[in-house]
Amino acid sequence: MKQLLVLLGLLVLSTEAWNPKTRYFYWNVARDVQVIEGRTLIVNTINGRIKGPAIFAKQGDFLSVKITNNLPDAGLSIHWHGMEMRDYQLYDGPVGLVQCSLAPGESMTYKFKVQEHPGTYWYHTHAEMFPSGHDMVRGPIVVLPEDGPVYPSHLIDNYDYTHLNERVLFYQDFYPNYIAHDYLMGLGDLRELGGFNAEGGIALTAPWSGGCLNGGEEKGFMQFENGEYRFRLANGGSTTPMLWSIDGYSFKVVAADGTDVEPYEVDQIQIHLGERYDVLVNFNVDAPQNVWMRGAATAVTNPAAVILTTLQLRPDNSFEYLEGPATSSPNPDPVLMNCNYFGEQEKCVSVTALKSKADEFKTRPLLDDTELHTADFFFSLPPVYGYFFSLDGGTYTQNALPHHPIAYPDFDNEKDMNPHTNVLNLALDKTVTIVLRNGAGIAHPIHLHGHKFEVLEEISRAKPNCFGGQCPLPDLETGFSAPISELAKRETRGVLKDVIIVPMFGAAVVRFNTDNPGVWFAHCHFDEHVDSGQGFVMNEGNWKAAKVPADFPSCDYTGRLQHMTSELCTCDPEELDPTWLCSKDYMCQWTRRRSFGH
Repeated sequence: MKQLLVLLGLLVLSTEAWNPKTRYFYWNVARDVQVIEGRTLIVNTINGRIKGPAIFAKQGDFLSVKITNNLPDAGLSIHWHGMEMRDYQLYDGPVGLVQCSLAPGESMTYKFKVQEHPGTYWYHTHAEMFPSGHDMVRGPIVVLPEDGPVYPSHLIDNYDYTHLNERVLFYQDFYPNYIAHDYLMGLGDLRELGGFNAEGGIALTAPWSGGCLNGGEEKGFMQFENGEYRFRLANGGSTTPMLWSIDGYSFKVVAADGTDVEPYEVDQIQIHLGERYDVLVNFNVDAPQNVWMRGAATAVTNPAAVILTTLQLRPDNSFEYLEGPATSSPNPDPVLMNCNYFGEQEKCVSVTALKSKADEFKTRPLLDDTELHTADFFFSLPPVYGYFFSLDGGTYTQNALPHHPIAYPDFDNEKDMNPHTNVLNLALDKTVTIVLRNGAGIAHPIHLHGHKFEVLEEISRAKPNCFGGQCPLPDLETGFSAPISELAKRETRGVLKDVIIVPMFGAAVVRFNTDNPGVWFAHCHFDEHVDSGQGFVMNEGNWKAAKVPADFPSCDYTGRLQHMTSELCTCDPEELDPTWLCSKDYMCQWTRRRSFGH
């Protein structure tokens, strides 16, 4: 029967000049009201479900994903997170860099070759129309070896998150209300923060409203017989990092952000927004038992912020599973991987303890020609709310992207470039080190498009007495294990990732080669933070596309509900440094007050 269904699935594709190495997908993105984990929510869906279709593809496969935007009030684009998009830069997704928003009623097809190392990746929206254009349009991507086993079931069931002994565990979280309303509440300082960590730093940017695993369709239960399983963990949420564990079990971390690492055994792992970790868990019970699998927020002041799943375990199929939810307790005094807060806990292991396997660096040699850059960021508290990046000691700017994509061949830098677009120009064929320094009272997951980078160092520091202000940054000569100029030339390779947590008031040092020409975005993965200015553009090799695909959005904003409002100005000197550049209309109200004599 399964063979017949596979054949029928292939026949459906025959009208598209089907290529046996091409995976075809057809996604309709729309708005709906659904009950998820007991909450009635307004959500955006793909083909009617918040559980995103899974993409399983082999190295060398081509993907063809046709997107139709039926959202009533938002533009749309899709980013393929963690995929370097070599030779397919135009399909990376960020609006203002490589495309315009797909307007309501429009369609386009993303087409690119899968070139990534086998591992766990994901996709999500990357449109300029935050907040209503992003919520819950996301899902997992699993890249399999080119010579690996076939996956016939995934040709016809895109919602099957299992593969052999592997399980994709894709976590999402909710905003308390419809996200547009909640976002405006945050800007007006009418919404409380969701919780704080043990050091008094912000752990949740919004009150915890709930979350779900795999779209909530697991119904809170998963079943396993004795054996070893690979869990592909992904935090596809919007509001909080997550502490993942299974009561009574340790596990081995074997991959980080799609790259294999030497196995490292721990009891708990922090997975921040955008991060993925693959872990191996060995179940070996003598009799059936139920245990909790926990996806908990890092907020110690909000212990209820947790996604709980009952794992029903049994030795083999000769036993019946136990009924009812688990009653187990968390692991006492766990060894935590990927922690990043100053003095967090004694058994705390930085992500830098992971070692990427040697073959990961075969195409990533250290080059003699090197560059060193700094990227520093601060934030201001509501109601004057915004994030500001300074590149190489320059002006602090609340980043705003241009409406006409930088990558387009007709892009005119004088006419089209937004003066508040923070751009780091990078020449090709250099080994570049970027020092990311955090002056804010919250840890930030920073993601670089188009690259996997080495993490050379990650440091956390005690909380200074400057919360919400311009806090002192780590000194480049004395704030790290070695002067940055020396650290950048370290021959020992760091773990490869595409998201790094920059600790509150701390820093992270990353390194990569400029061998992928394009205009690539670097930004925080809190959705409201990137919209509030926390990002910059890496213009690598001054790349421009030779042409634009015929089905790309027209960039005609008239009546298309996708124009991003902005009012560029210097910032209110009563609230911020007057040399800083503000890029949102709510940051510029002081100019209007003055013009009207108030």
